Amino acid sequence: MKNYKKGLLTVTILSAMSLMAAEDRTIYVTTFADEDGENLDHCSLREALKAASTHKAYGGCIAGQVYASVPNIIQLEAGTYLLNKELRPNSDVAIWGKESADYSRPSVLTNTYPAPLPLKTTISGQGKARIFNTIYDNKPSLTLNNLVLKDGSSSSDSNNDVGGAIYAGGTLTLNNVSILNAKAKAGGAIYLNDVTSALTITYGVFQANQAEQGSVLGMTCADNLKFTTRNIAISSASFVNNGSATSSSVFNFCGQPTAALTANTITNNTANPNNGSIIQFSATTPQGKVNFSDASSLSLQSNTIVKNNAWTTLLYGYYGAKALVNNVLAYNTGKSCRYADGDVSKVEDSGMILSYNALTLAAGNDQCEVAEALTKDNKDHTLDVSQINFSTILTELQTPSESTNFMPMYFPKDLGTDKDLVDVGYVGCSTADQRGVTRVVAVNSNGTNEQANSCDLGSTELLRLTANNVSATNTSVVTALKTYQNELDTYTKLLEDKATKPDYLPFYKIQVDKYSNLIKYTKSDQKYRTIFVDPFATSLPAEVVTKDASGNDVRTVKHLSSDNYEVVVKPLGVGILDSNKQFDGKVDPKLHCEWNANLNKIMMWRTSDNVTPSGDNEFCSYQLKLKGANPEVVSSAYIIASYVNIAPNAEDTTLNIAYGSSNAIDIDLLQYANDDGDGNTSALTDRPNKPKFYVNANGEELPIRIATNLDPVIITADRSGPCPGQDSKYTCYGGKLHIQLRNTLDPFSYKFTYHVYDADGLISNAATVKLENSGTAPGSTRVSGGGAFGWFSILGLMGLAGYRRYKMKH
Repeated sequence: MKNYKKGLLTVTILSAMSLMAAEDRTIYVTTFADEDGENLDHCSLREALKAASTHKAYGGCIAGQVYASVPNIIQLEAGTYLLNKELRPNSDVAIWGKESADYSRPSVLTNTYPAPLPLKTTISGQGKARIFNTIYDNKPSLTLNNLVLKDGSSSSDSNNDVGGAIYAGGTLTLNNVSILNAKAKAGGAIYLNDVTSALTITYGVFQANQAEQGSVLGMTCADNLKFTTRNIAISSASFVNNGSATSSSVFNFCGQPTAALTANTITNNTANPNNGSIIQFSATTPQGKVNFSDASSLSLQSNTIVKNNAWTTLLYGYYGAKALVNNVLAYNTGKSCRYADGDVSKVEDSGMILSYNALTLAAGNDQCEVAEALTKDNKDHTLDVSQINFSTILTELQTPSESTNFMPMYFPKDLGTDKDLVDVGYVGCSTADQRGVTRVVAVNSNGTNEQANSCDLGSTELLRLTANNVSATNTSVVTALKTYQNELDTYTKLLEDKATKPDYLPFYKIQVDKYSNLIKYTKSDQKYRTIFVDPFATSLPAEVVTKDASGNDVRTVKHLSSDNYEVVVKPLGVGILDSNKQFDGKVDPKLHCEWNANLNKIMMWRTSDNVTPSGDNEFCSYQLKLKGANPEVVSSAYIIASYVNIAPNAEDTTLNIAYGSSNAIDIDLLQYANDDGDGNTSALTDRPNKPKFYVNANGEELPIRIATNLDPVIITADRSGPCPGQDSKYTCYGGKLHIQLRNTLDPFSYKFTYHVYDADGLISNAATVKLENSGTAPGSTRVSGGGAFGWFSILGLMGLAGYRRYKMKH
């Protein structure tokens, strides 16, 4: 009874935990008003943060997460939340604005669902209140998603007039967050306090923020008499029109930061023209010495930093490591780079690394001061833009739109020369540009007038139609169909679930149609060992620039689909890529390639069952051609394929043995095996009637191999002989297997494993056959894995008999 109660208690606890896991603990904010406990009918943002920190219901808000170790999630709606005073989160929390997405269509940039939309949720300090403060008590982590923070001000905090929008004492993560018009004495938008603070920014717009020091970012420099260490990662964001002529800096780094700025646009920001800097990263400043460690590091990769107005845009000195890679850092008023510790021209070790940047090297306004040794013999591959006008190589600042991921930014102009920012031959840029577009680096062209794609300098990649070489191997069509069916089942259930959010239904319907078609047409259109290739998956779309009625550029990304592009396919043959990355081989008439409009994929197959020889590949070329383009926009690449034999598949099964019966069980194990992974054998013109399984030279089908030797079990077959190839030392069987126990009074159950060989002699996975004996007690653990009934079993039975005699005597 005690064991039963323990079991019942365990089941009860597990059931309760499952219910808790399934229960939605998200705290939903239901009012835009800044309430604090006075209205039980609605949940305000302030009340939600208190409920999250206390794990108790407060105001109109639920308690949130039960356990303090689990961060709370607070969900906001579309609209503006007006604050009367700052918010002070006291536990780890993630706050989500209303999702800005359209699930009925894909993104024009990435061709993936959903398409992004402008931000819908705003939190305003109304010019009188800071928005978030996490420096007190627990210094919690704060994660903000899909939000606009505007009109924050720390002026009401007479003790700490810092961090106009956010005063961070813990880890701060901003995903798709914009901060607008925030003001403070230091750290206009964000101020990082204490060694516990860190910052990650991904996507967003920071605009019109102001402070005397660090109009966008400020921080403490020393804590507990040590340099403050912290990590700062800022990527894919635009920083525009921040600072003023009285600001000493826009980004104010000090202490011991490890900072990385990647794929950002930093433009039209302002600092004092006599002593101010946009990015201050130096122990020496015009305002005096700063607590700044030599162990600090700054990485600037793939940024566009132009048209800023300050004494210098980047202030750096001897201390700290600086790496400038793939940036446009030019066209600024004042110096673009200034060395804080004197004349840098002859300095041997300034701590600076340069690689593939667009800089102004000529002395005077806009100059980037760097050591002569860095640019000697152009080993740093700097593009010196001293004699190139801004408008020659960059567009004007583009208005936020879907094609810019709703951020202002510049685009390079393709002049087709070595004096522009496009395709500079470098491969060390950011993996994606500021918009999130993957930078395709490809040496793939097999067209006569096409160029390979490489990195563009700066934060944005000029989208030029680029077909990418694809390496592919045939895979099991059975596995593919199972995957498609699982996806279809998942999306069908979501469509039928009445709890599914209506916003997601268009996407789920599209996926149901997609996987239904994949199942239908993969079954009907497959060949033998077919390779299916999506030519759009790894390619880069074309970006078309036209003029509106006012003469302004209008950018339209022609996303990758058969609606926009024609796919032209041609089989080439068997061979290799030569030193120029061109096909070198011989034509193979049995190699076929075609575009399948039903599947929206290229199909590549052979009409013979040969596998690809070692060291060679099978080649098809494919071309993407933009429909309706004048002049013609095309790009070509190769499918570089190899054909392999897909192993057959064997499945587990269970057979029942009647205790005491001397009758053998007759079983055809091939009904539990298949070689369907290779596909449709009728497509083989050379061998359309190719058998599924191994047949020896005498025409005997002998595909089954028993992998375990069961002494208590007798297995015979209709026929037997050597297994194929290197496994000829083993015996293989064909026809029906005949299985019986050696001892009809044996009460044990057994199991054995088997393999099958396909027609080419390739062995399958191991599958298990369970022999369930009706004489085995229900729930008994006495099941042999084969050959286990030996001396230890006999000794065990002898011991049991001796124990029984002992009990009878006593």
